[in-house]
Amino acid sequence: MKTLRKEIRNEQLVRFATHMNKTVIGQPQAIDRLSDSFSRLIAGVHDPERPLLTMMFMGPTGVGKTETVRALAETIFGNKRAFTRVNCQEYSAHYNISKLLGSPPGYVGGEIRPLLAQENLDRHHKKALEKQSGLVSESGSKLNRLFPPDSERYLNIVLFDEIEKAHPKLWNLLLGILEDGTVVLGNNEEVDFRQSIIILTTNVGSEAMGAHLGQTNIGFSSGMDNERMDRDVEEAALRAAKKVFPFEFLNRFDDIITYHTLKEEHLYSILDILIGQIHQRSLMCSEPFLLEITDEAKAHLVAAGKDIQYGARPLKRVVEKEIVTPISHYICSDQIRKGDLITVDYSEQDGELVFRKETGVTSWEELESLGPFPADQWSKDDLGVKDDGGEKKELVEEITQVVATAGCMTGADD
Repeated sequence: MKTLRKEIRNEQLVRFATHMNKTVIGQPQAIDRLSDSFSRLIAGVHDPERPLLTMMFMGPTGVGKTETVRALAETIFGNKRAFTRVNCQEYSAHYNISKLLGSPPGYVGGEIRPLLAQENLDRHHKKALEKQSGLVSESGSKLNRLFPPDSERYLNIVLFDEIEKAHPKLWNLLLGILEDGTVVLGNNEEVDFRQSIIILTTNVGSEAMGAHLGQTNIGFSSGMDNERMDRDVEEAALRAAKKVFPFEFLNRFDDIITYHTLKEEHLYSILDILIGQIHQRSLMCSEPFLLEITDEAKAHLVAAGKDIQYGARPLKRVVEKEIVTPISHYICSDQIRKGDLITVDYSEQDGELVFRKETGVTSWEELESLGPFPADQWSKDDLGVKDDGGEKKELVEEITQVVATAGCMTGADD
């Protein structure tokens, strides 16, 4: 008899966990539990009479709960917006539930298709098959065999965001969906949720969690403090959830995951992602330019955007205010031109960020004098970008083609 080995993992599942951990920073325990649930999905051993996965994400604001859903959609369908989002703030009144289920025939709004209509849920899977994107479209994979393209079964992701803000009537609606996997619309059509990944997020207990996070004796000082802080936040969140939601509601989920607070090292990783996004935007604008952020500037941004109670959102605001806004002014004033290299540094003397530039080439002869461009010149760390996809080289090739064909004055510089 042969003993099965735990360390052998499905290749698609390994790529799933790797991509999720790269996108959702500082939540390895949440990604591990999500990967375990995803393995039950692709193995096909889940309960066929219930939704594929039902999960509730709890924890402080700004720690990556909704970002996990975006990463999940991007991994499965190749598009981070490929999920149906129900913003529960819009359903705080009971009469708004009709927007989800639709009005009966003959009533006002009866001709409008509801948000939870079957075709609305399935459209993301269909688009992924058309574009051949995401894990679901990989031929021969377990997920593809579970949902073959020629079948009428389509995988979908439904997010109920900030569920505590919804009217209890929506909670009652979810009780049936989570247990039986079906719901009947206002026009008597039945919607099948048995091929759905249903995720609820909640900030319930934010005051109790904030009380723990605001303690001055807890911070980034030691690993023990961090462990104690995460444990206290998790216990506070679960206690608050039991006070707000009915027991039978919480008992319907396959898993309830509490997200931990973001530590300083996590903010640096998130900052790298934000810088990469800005760099991508800079290359897609009408006057594409290159961007570099020094380590000193990164340290300043993290220090200014570090707030343990609010997660990564303060850091995003600081980046927009201190990086994106000044750059936009420099572009509008024609100080930044196509092909320029913009370096962002921090001045200790002035206590603020300093923007410098290296001007792009202005002639075909100058561009030739800079070449050829060896492959190792375009390293992923050149611009402080976490995942450089060769954008710098592509920019130079684009400019080379324009200059060669039109003879106009453009430029790019390393």
